[in-house]
Amino acid sequence: MSLSEQDRFNRAWFGHPWAIDGLARQQGFTDEGERAAYWRLADEMRGRSILDVGVGPGRTVTLLRSLSDDYVGIDYLQEMVQAARERHPFADLRLGDARDLQDFPEGRFDLVVFSYSGIDLVGREDRTRVLSEAWRVLEPGGTFWFSTLNLEGPAYRYRPWRPFAPRRPSRALGWLRYGVQRAQSFAPVPRRWRDYRRVVPLAQQGDGWALAPFFGGEWRVLTHYVTLPRQLADLEEAGFAHGPEVFEDARGRRVTPGEDLHEVLAFNILARKPG
Repeated sequence: MSLSEQDRFNRAWFGHPWAIDGLARQQGFTDEGERAAYWRLADEMRGRSILDVGVGPGRTVTLLRSLSDDYVGIDYLQEMVQAARERHPFADLRLGDARDLQDFPEGRFDLVVFSYSGIDLVGREDRTRVLSEAWRVLEPGGTFWFSTLNLEGPAYRYRPWRPFAPRRPSRALGWLRYGVQRAQSFAPVPRRWRDYRRVVPLAQQGDGWALAPFFGGEWRVLTHYVTLPRQLADLEEAGFAHGPEVFEDARGRRVTPGEDLHEVLAFNILARKPG
């Protein structure tokens, strides 16, 4: 598969040793939406077949292998696969790309997982391929669990020239510390602005979706953002059943397209293959 400019930027970021080390230090759930989705599926998926896409350095390996020994994890970066193998030497971890799951037959898995907004690292057309491939390798009645960034949420509104302000202190003694932290928050702005300017020419926008630089990658990563109605329409177009379960990131509560979702950073979605 030929690499797009988006792939080149994103692979360069995630293939760097300090990016891998940073991800490797993460343990457990990334947010409450992921926690809620996991426990919603846990009993149903015990002993079932699981494909873990975008496994990275292995954060999700322990979570998912605690449900089933019939587990395969893949990542499109060899560096990530190697890091995951070092941490989980007895797991089945392979090099693979969510856009082309040709190593797996139709209906091979009961659950396909693409966590931590990994699906957002590919462009609009490639995202359609990811949905199609996830649908193909799922058993009828199987579940595609993935997380994705909300176009209406705060992540899309962040900009590198707006540094993250520390929380205001509640006691007078803390104001000096607050002032120092506030000043320090401006220090990386010039570097982040420079990196943002390198990536932003690749930005795109469509009906309910956008490609734009992502603060979580120090503005060196280009990610896909989507509204919930657009994502639900994309899932139905790919063949998934109407009405998937959707959990927001902050409290793990169920949400629906009709709500005000402007403070929701990301969704965890459980989409079912009919059957």
